[in-house]
Amino acid sequence: MNKDNFAKGVEKLIDPISVGSIHFIQQFNQLLPKSIQKKLMDSQAEKIPNMGFVVEPYSFFLCYEITNLTEAKSLLPKGFELVKTRIFTDDEPKYYAIFGCIRAHTSAFWGVRNEFYIIAEDQKTNLLSWIIVDYDTSTISYDDKHGLRSPNASQAIVTIDYNGTLFVDIQNKDNKRKLIFSANIENTKMKNLDQRLWLEGNLSIGYGPNLSEQGPKIFSLKFDPKDVEKALKIPAENLIIDTNSWYPGLFENNPSQIICFPYAQHFVSDSPGFASKLNNEEELNAATSNLDFDKIKVLSTKPFMSMIIVGTIFSFVLTVTLLLLWLLK
Repeated sequence: MNKDNFAKGVEKLIDPISVGSIHFIQQFNQLLPKSIQKKLMDSQAEKIPNMGFVVEPYSFFLCYEITNLTEAKSLLPKGFELVKTRIFTDDEPKYYAIFGCIRAHTSAFWGVRNEFYIIAEDQKTNLLSWIIVDYDTSTISYDDKHGLRSPNASQAIVTIDYNGTLFVDIQNKDNKRKLIFSANIENTKMKNLDQRLWLEGNLSIGYGPNLSEQGPKIFSLKFDPKDVEKALKIPAENLIIDTNSWYPGLFENNPSQIICFPYAQHFVSDSPGFASKLNNEEELNAATSNLDFDKIKVLSTKPFMSMIIVGTIFSFVLTVTLLLLWLLK
């Protein structure tokens, strides 16, 4: 496949009408028990293993050095160990906790996400891995522990103005945590990123115990390596943090590194329940070269409609059963 067509190919996998329909019917799917949701999602993954995933321009990452290693280890799934890494190629390696603040449009959802990661190493594969500890979002989501979820953020803003000042204001609905800051990205320079973290790490992404009851569920992204080759290095003095109430005491008060991707990044993500099991850049390049975007099935609303039907039947049967039990008392 021509690498120049990769970005266009990923965009072809995203249908705004289907995404809107999924957002609408998702609220009905929550009626189903999580075990049934999982079976239906796994079945969908077998038929449609790939999902278009576009991170829009100006995604922003705050990279904090971890200070409480004991607590950080408790947030990792079994089989993963804390490991020091670099953000840029010339950094001093550190144990990192990272906030990724993005706007994204994908085959399944469209909106803002703030994901909190701890960087670890998979003891089975030795791959550097991004472990998603938790997230706040303005859009729908799915994880093993909660199943299909409605937005859990009361406010979710990631935007930039004409002065080059980026604003992030993401607040959890239950007021558990907030991340509010601004940063100016003008007069900043692109720098080379550490490829073990940004390339290898994107081949091994998993969920921590807060989001998965059955293991980390590792998945991979397929992408052009140049999408993670460089990013803007933002000086500390350009950042103004209003509030960061996530995991007090886990990491330093100020981030060690601040980065911004001023361009859109185009990924083909494994669908929930599917794993590509890519291990290195060679396998990544082979996987992307073999993609035929004209033949890839696009995520549709059919399985979600099936969930509605099953959920409606389940709710009806449960209601009738409870009514009969009440009458027989």
